[in-house]
Amino acid sequence: MALEKLGFKEIMYKKIIVGIVAVLSLFILNYLLETFDIAFAAAVLFLVLMYSIMGMAWNILGGYGGVISFGHGVFFGLGAYIVMSLWLFYGLTPWIGIPIAGICAVILAGGLSILLRLRGHWFALATIAMIYIFLLLFQAYAPGGAAGLQAPIVPPEKQLYYLAFAGPYFYVYLALTILIIEIIFLRKVVNSHIGYYLQAIREDEDAAKALGINPFKYKLIALLISAFFWGIAGGLYTVRFRFVDPYCVFDLILISEYPVIAALLGGLYEFWGPIVGTVIFVPIAEYLRAQVVSAFPRYYGLHYFISGIIFLILIYVAPEGILGRLRERQYLKRFKIRSGNSNLKLKNRY
Repeated sequence: MALEKLGFKEIMYKKIIVGIVAVLSLFILNYLLETFDIAFAAAVLFLVLMYSIMGMAWNILGGYGGVISFGHGVFFGLGAYIVMSLWLFYGLTPWIGIPIAGICAVILAGGLSILLRLRGHWFALATIAMIYIFLLLFQAYAPGGAAGLQAPIVPPEKQLYYLAFAGPYFYVYLALTILIIEIIFLRKVVNSHIGYYLQAIREDEDAAKALGINPFKYKLIALLISAFFWGIAGGLYTVRFRFVDPYCVFDLILISEYPVIAALLGGLYEFWGPIVGTVIFVPIAEYLRAQVVSAFPRYYGLHYFISGIIFLILIYVAPEGILGRLRERQYLKRFKIRSGNSNLKLKNRY
């Protein structure tokens, strides 16, 4: 028992050290990009971090809970509009608007929780319908309508107050900070009884019910957590690009499906899977978009086609995801830990 605890502590110390090194490396990388004014790479780095926030949040519901959603863009879009509306109409700083966006996304998720009564592909189809419903509603009734909303020019003395900075560099630091907070929080969640119950529901919902687990309750908890961080990501999008319209923030592919693709690519049942998948998928997609679209302007969408081929190849090579493939080849190992609520040994998913 003592040796097992000692080994677990050593593993945790190593993970903490690796995490600190990774965070410092990203800060240094962004500083170098800003120093040498490499804006495109910094912009891609920001997108990697933003999609990582979304992918990690989606994975708590889709990966751990087994509830596949393609409509999380409704929370992202709502968060984006909340921050922009508070900024334009009330002069409220995004420092306050972004947390409010997350809270509003949670309230919306509570209202949509009735969809959790659906199982399997019916829930997935319902979420796709929701993204189009919200797209049409915001196009018709949201401030700015189909034309969207544009943030005003901010004087230099109020740049920090409104988070209005030139270039992507400041927003990389902001997104990285949010991602770190999210990782710490989600790590606590998946190692608590909530994470174990979600995995039990994913594996066999009827068996989980027989053990006294309330599937709807824990799916709802996962949905609320997921929605909160997607609302935060929507607010982050607003302060970075300072423009929102229904077609951008409720986009089915770029907003709702990219994080799902990243989670599948990295490893659906892995804690770090969405980040690994995002680090690989988003730079490839953005490079193809920048290069292919400029080289072949007549063939709009060709970069999606090429990205899809690359993604299919990667899925064929590693159908269980990149991390799953590495574990299968024994490049990575799973460590057993003790649950505080049970004497059973449970596999640590990260």
